[in-house]
Amino acid sequence: RPMPVSTLVSDVRITLRGLARRKAFTAVVLTTLGLGIGATTTIFSVVDAVVVRPLPYDEADQLLAVGNTFPGREWDDERANLQHLAGVSLRNFQDWRRRAHSFSELAAAERASALLPDRGDGPEMVPLIRVTEGFFSLFRVAPVHGRTFLPDDFAGLNGTVTMLSYGAWMDRFGGNPAVIGTPLPTFGTSSTIVGVLPNDFLPPASLGLEKIDFWSPIDAAHPRYESRGSRSMNVFGRLSDGATVETARSELDNIQAQLAIEFPDGNVYPNGDRLGAGANSLHTDTVGTSSRTLMIFFGASAMLLLIAGLNAANLLLVRGLDRQGEMGIRRALGADRARLTRSLLTESVLLSIGGGLVGIAIAVGGVEAFLRLAPSSLPRLGEVTVNLRIIAISTFVSLGAGVVVGLLPALKLTGRDLSTTIKENIGTTVARTGTRLRSMLVATQLALAVVLVVGASLLFNSFLHVTMVDPGFNAQNLTAFSMPLKRPGAPESEQVWQAWDGLLRELGSVPGLTQVAATSVLPFYSPQWAPWVLLPGEPSDHRRDGIAGYVVTPNFFDVAEIPVVQGRSFSSADGPGASNVAVVNQEFVRAHLPGQDPIGLPIRFRNGDDAFSELQIVGVVGNVVQTRAEEGPRPAVYVPYTQFDWPTANVMVRSDRDLTTLAPALRRAAAQFSPYVPVRDLRSMASRIRVVRTAPRFQALLVGSFATVALLLAAVGLYGSLAHAVGHRTREMGIRMALGAPRRGIFRLVLNQGMTVTVAGLSFGLAGAFLLSRFLRGFLFEVEALDLVSFAGAAVVLLLAAALAIVVPAQRATGVDVVGSLKTD
Repeated sequence: RPMPVSTLVSDVRITLRGLARRKAFTAVVLTTLGLGIGATTTIFSVVDAVVVRPLPYDEADQLLAVGNTFPGREWDDERANLQHLAGVSLRNFQDWRRRAHSFSELAAAERASALLPDRGDGPEMVPLIRVTEGFFSLFRVAPVHGRTFLPDDFAGLNGTVTMLSYGAWMDRFGGNPAVIGTPLPTFGTSSTIVGVLPNDFLPPASLGLEKIDFWSPIDAAHPRYESRGSRSMNVFGRLSDGATVETARSELDNIQAQLAIEFPDGNVYPNGDRLGAGANSLHTDTVGTSSRTLMIFFGASAMLLLIAGLNAANLLLVRGLDRQGEMGIRRALGADRARLTRSLLTESVLLSIGGGLVGIAIAVGGVEAFLRLAPSSLPRLGEVTVNLRIIAISTFVSLGAGVVVGLLPALKLTGRDLSTTIKENIGTTVARTGTRLRSMLVATQLALAVVLVVGASLLFNSFLHVTMVDPGFNAQNLTAFSMPLKRPGAPESEQVWQAWDGLLRELGSVPGLTQVAATSVLPFYSPQWAPWVLLPGEPSDHRRDGIAGYVVTPNFFDVAEIPVVQGRSFSSADGPGASNVAVVNQEFVRAHLPGQDPIGLPIRFRNGDDAFSELQIVGVVGNVVQTRAEEGPRPAVYVPYTQFDWPTANVMVRSDRDLTTLAPALRRAAAQFSPYVPVRDLRSMASRIRVVRTAPRFQALLVGSFATVALLLAAVGLYGSLAHAVGHRTREMGIRMALGAPRRGIFRLVLNQGMTVTVAGLSFGLAGAFLLSRFLRGFLFEVEALDLVSFAGAAVVLLLAAALAIVVPAQRATGVDVVGSLKTD
C-alpha cells in the first residue's frame, strides 16, 4: 500500500528538526558529500561536453573527417578507431569527390590569413578559411543574413567575395545588416561581403582555429593547387545511406591506389610506397585521444565520490549507534522495522540532497577553474558548462548516493532484536554494534585514497622529470616572435635572405638588445620541415623519416646559447654562393652516424624527383627540445638562411629589459621593416615552455587535488571511527586501568585498532594501485607505472595521515577518569 503523503511530510519535518539541532554533524556530512558530488559533477561536465555530447551539426553522426594516410603510420590510436589523417591536395580531393559513392557530399577547406588595414593599433593579420563548393551545405549551415557562396563565386565571376562569422559581424560592424554587399578592404584587394554565418556555427576542430572571422571561396584554377604533393586541404564528408566509416575508408583507399597509378607525382614515394586515404567519424576526430585523459580524471573523481559516500555512511552509522536508545524505545512502542528504516533513509536522502546542492555550487566554481587551468589541447572546451542536464544528473546521483549511503546503516541498526537493543542501552553490556562494518568502511576509504595518492605521485614524478629535462638552450631573458617576410612594396629583386637581413637590421637598433638572431622554427614548436636526407652511398630512393630541418642565421646558436660540441657553427662566410654546409645535432650522429666522425661528411638533401643538394657537415650541436620533452630529441639538421629560402622569420632577442617595455619597441622596429605586416606571438621563451608543460602539470595538479581531499576524508573517517569507539568504551578503559593496566597499554590498544584498519586499507590500496597504474603508462615520462618511489611515497603519506588520526583518540583514551567511568553504571 502506498505511503501517505502526510507520513512522508511528517518524516521530513522531524528529520529536518533533528538535523538542525545537530549543526556540526549536518555540516560535516554536507561538506563531505558536496566535495565528492562537486568533483564528479565538474569532471562529468567536461566529459559530457567533450566526449558524450554530439557535435552541434544536423545529423552529426553522418559526418566524417577525411584525409591522406602515410604508409606505416595509418593509426593514431587503433583501439579508439582513430586514424592519423594528413592534408589532401586539391586535385586529389576533386578526384575523390567525383569517384566516391560512400559519400553524399564531400567538401574541403584550407587555412589562410587576411591582412586588414590599420584601425589604430597597426595592421591586423586575421585567420581566414578558404572552402570548396558545398562546404556550408555539408554542415547544414544557413546564413543569418545574406547568402553563402554560389557556383559563380568559385569561378570568380562575382569578383572576390567573403562571408563573416557572427563574431566578426558584431565586433567589426556592430551587427549592422547593411554590410551585406559592401566591400571588406584588405591590402592589395577588396572583397564584397555576401553573408553572415549564424552565432552557433562552430568550425570543425580539425581546422585548428578557435576563432575564424572570414571565409572565402577557393579559386581552384590557381596554379598553386596543381601539385598533388601540396596537401593543404582538410576534407570533410557526409555518408551516403547505408555507408559506414569502414566502407568509406576502404573505398577511399582504393581510389587513392588508383590515383597513385594515374598520377604518381605527389602520390608515390621514390621507394614505391604510396599515400593512403582514410577517414574518422568527425566526433572521433574532434575528441582525438583526449578521451583517455578525461577518463583518468573521471575515474579519480568517481573514487573521490565513493570515498565521500563511505565517509557519510560511516558518520550516519555512528549517529545511528548513538540513537540506539531512541530506536529501542520506538520499537517497544510499536514502530516496526520498515518505519525505522524509512526514518533513517529519510535523513540520509535529505543530507545527500543538501550535499548535491553544495556539490553543484562547487562544480560551478570547479568548471571555471578547470577551464582556466586546462591545456588548450583539450577540444570543445568552449562548450563546457554546468547546464540543466548536468544538474539533473547530479540530482539523480545525489538521490542515489543518499539511498546507498543510508541503506547499510539503516539495515544494520534496525535488524537487531528488541531485547539486545534495550540491554545495550541500560549498561549491561558494552556497545560494540557496527564495529566491523565501520572498520570495513574506513579501510575501503583508505584503500581508495591510496590508489589516488599513488596515481597523483606517478603523475607528479613524471611532471618533475619533464621539468628537469634540459631544454638545450638558455631561455632566460630570451624573447621571440614570428613575422612573415613577404611584404608589399619590397623590391622585386630582393632575395629571401635579404629580407631576413633587413628585418634583423631594424631590430638591431632597439636599445637594450644584446643579441638578435632568427630561425625558421623556434624550440618547443613542431618542426615544419622534414628534409629528405641521404648519407654517402645511399641510393636516391632511400627514405629516412623523422629528421627535423631548421633554417637559421649564423649567430642563432650563440643567441640561444646552444653548445657547439664538435666542429664549428655557421659564419658570415657561409653566404650565398659559398659551399652548402650543415650543422647536425647529437641525436643525428647517434641515430645515423654511430661511431663515425661527422665533420666533413657530405650529405644530400632531396629537393625533388631528380634534384639533390649536397652539403658538408661542419659542426655538431647539442640536442634541443623540439616540441615536447616527453617526445625526446629528434635528429636535426641546421642550414644557413642564405642557402635555403624560408618565408617566415622567427626572431629571438636577448635583453635584460622588461617585456612590457621591450615589446612596443620591437613592434615599432618591425614596422620600420614592414608597416603592413604585424608581428605575431610576441612573448618570452620561458612562457612558451610553460605553455608546453601545461598538460602534464595540469594532470598532476588535478589528480593530486583529488588525492589530497580523498586522503583528508579517509583520515577524518578513521579519526571519527576511533573517537566514537573510545567514547563508547570509556567504562571498559576505566575497568582495565582499575585492574592495573598501564596507560601506555591503553594507548597501544587504541593504536593497534587503528593501525589494523590502516594496514588493511593500505594493503588493498597498493594492490588496487598495482592493477590500475597500467592505465597511466601513456601519461608518464621517464617514470615506470610500477615506480617503487611513488608506491612507497604513497604508503608513507597514508601512514603519516593515519598516525595523526589515531594519536588523538588514543591519547584521549589514556586520559579516562577511572573513578568517574566506574560510576557510569
